[in-house]
Amino acid sequence: RTRAGQPMAEAFAVAADAPDVVAVGVNCCAPAEVPDAVASAREVTGKPVVAYPNSGEGWDEHRRDWTGPARYHPGDAHTWLAAGATLLGGCCRVLPTDIARLAEVVTPAVP
Repeated sequence: RTRAGQPMAEAFAVAADAPDVVAVGVNCCAPAEVPDAVASAREVTGKPVVAYPNSGEGWDEHRRDWTGPARYHPGDAHTWLAAGATLLGGCCRVLPTDIARLAEVVTPAVP
């Protein structure tokens, strides 16, 4: 489901037949949510899929602070690619060093 509670497939279906939409994606989700979300986006739309997860840390709205460990691991990119992602990156609290490592990890996998 989306953060608004809508089934993900319904959200992606909005973009499926839109000729001006050249790619769909998932952004600012926990890294563990990426494979299922990417697979859904690919299945519903058939378009290239973007995966930009956040660090995986939790947000404590009462303390107004991030909590828990980072769960963004560039090595997970192989799972994201296998699920159908074609464009990878990171969102909230993913560091430039994480993106540099991501590039190192996926470059050999790109034909």
